[in-house]
Order: sequence, then C-alpha cells, then structure tokens
Amino acid sequence: MRYSLKLLSLLVAVAPLCTSFAPASITLSAKKHRRYDALHATRKEELLDLETSTSTRRDIILLGAIASLMAVASSAVPTISNAEEEEAAAVVSPNVKSTVTLNLSIARGSPRPLRIEIFQDAPTASVEFFTSLVDGTMKAPCEMGDDPNIEICEEYQSINVGYKNSQMWRLVPNKRMDFGRVDSMFTSRVPPTIAAERNNADIIGIQPSTRGAVSIKRGGGAFEFTVTPSYNPSLDSDREDLVVVGRIAEEDLAFMDEINAITVRKDILKMGDVPPLGAKFARACDFTAPDSTCAQYKPLKKIVVAEISRKD
Repeated sequence: MRYSLKLLSLLVAVAPLCTSFAPASITLSAKKHRRYDALHATRKEELLDLETSTSTRRDIILLGAIASLMAVASSAVPTISNAEEEEAAAVVSPNVKSTVTLNLSIARGSPRPLRIEIFQDAPTASVEFFTSLVDGTMKAPCEMGDDPNIEICEEYQSINVGYKNSQMWRLVPNKRMDFGRVDSMFTSRVPPTIAAERNNADIIGIQPSTRGAVSIKRGGGAFEFTVTPSYNPSLDSDREDLVVVGRIAEEDLAFMDEINAITVRKDILKMGDVPPLGAKFARACDFTAPDSTCAQYKPLKKIVVAEISRKD
C-alpha cells in the first residue's frame, strides 16, 4: 500500500510535465505537415508553370512558322488588294509623247479645250495615223466607182484630210463618244490602212474600255476615233478591234463628262446594235429610203472641232 501511494504521488507529479510536452509534440507534428503541404503546393505550381511555359513556347514557335509561311505565300502570290494597287499604278504611269488639243464648239458656243495625251509606248503606226489627222496631213484618195460626190472629192483632192471642222457624230451615253466625222469636202475620201498592230495595253496599262481612253480602229481604215466616258468592257471585244493611242487629260475629264451628258437621238437602234468604227454609215438621212445608221445616237447639240493643235 505504501508503494502504491508513492507511485500514485509520482504519477501526479509527472502528469503536468507530460501534459506540457504532449501539445508541443502535437504542434510540432502539425507544423511539419503544414510545411510539407506548402512545399508540395509550391512544387506543384512550379510544375504547372513549367508545363505552361513549355506549351507557350511551343505555341509561339508554331505561330512563328505559320506567319513565315504566310509571308512567303503573300510575296509569291499578290493579294487582290495588291493587284488592284498595281493595276491603278499602271494606269497612271504611261509616258506622254505629245498633247493634242481639240477646241470644241458646242451649239455654236465659244470653243473649249479637250486635251488628249498621246502615249510614247502606244503602237507606232497607229499613233502616226491619228496624229496625221490631227496635223491635217493625211493623204486619202477619192473613192472609185459610182460615187455621186466624186466631182466634189476630185475638186478638193489636193487638200489633205484632217480633224479641223470635224464633228462628234455619235454619243452613246456612258458607253462611247465617237469623234472624227470629217468635213463634208472629204466625204468620198478613202481612209488608208496600216499595219494591224497589237494593243500595248500590257505596257501602257490602259485598255479601250478604260475611262478616258482614246482609241482608233486597229489597222486604220476609219477616220473616226472613240473616247470612253466610263468603263465599257464591250470596247475590248474583237468586234470593235480598237487600239489605244492616248487618253483624255485628267484636268479635262469633267468637260468630257459634260459632253457625255448631252441629250442624243436614240430611238433607232438598241445599244448593242451600234456598228463599230469602220462600218458604213449614212452621213445624211434619206427618209424615202430609211437607213438604220442614219443619225443613230446623234447629239442634239452640234459639237464641232473649231481648232486643233498638237504639242510635243
């Protein structure tokens, strides 16, 4: 009994010490777990960062490769936008050889200038054909055969053909403006033919269909010439067979638009039935024997080339 009491006293004395040490042991163990959890979380974040970084680098490399391929493709094949810009640049780049000034009198009004820029790189024979009419130096023989005007033709045969006093004889609004109906003294003259040259549209950047283009019949055979008031793809056809020699000067495009707005007679033929340059046209209307080419799309205001000049 005495030993039991002593043991009990010892246990009572030691118990507070065990109680003080137990929480410390438990607290230490919890701290270790928290540090481990924190370390584990940190490591996990580092692994995620590494994975993300690797994925990002892979994406960057892939995007860089795609961008390089696109750059190569775009340089090899021009985009539509670039093609349009190149075409627009080509249109404004032709070298101008000389400038022709048509002083036009509308309805007997004071003459106003309509300037034509002749291209350096336009087909040579075609340019010479056109400028000889501008200069009034074209030699053209009288038509042989049963021509009622042969006597008049022979009387003036010593005078070379030119555009002075010629008229704009046909105006199809927004489609074509046909000039060069020569003076009546040249009625029975036969326009000469020349070499049928290729249209240098790939060099000068302008087709007969281009707004402001000035064209003649390929190979000659017609005194008349055509001005294009607005884009008209039908003028590029084989049926028309036109060659560009120049264009209306930019500063005179507004005057061209004024002419294009003049009222015309258009009750005879449909738009698509207009004969091309070089076809046979009735100069005067004989109502006892109607001719479908008589006065077709004739401007209701007389437009005459009062004076004409050329400057290199």
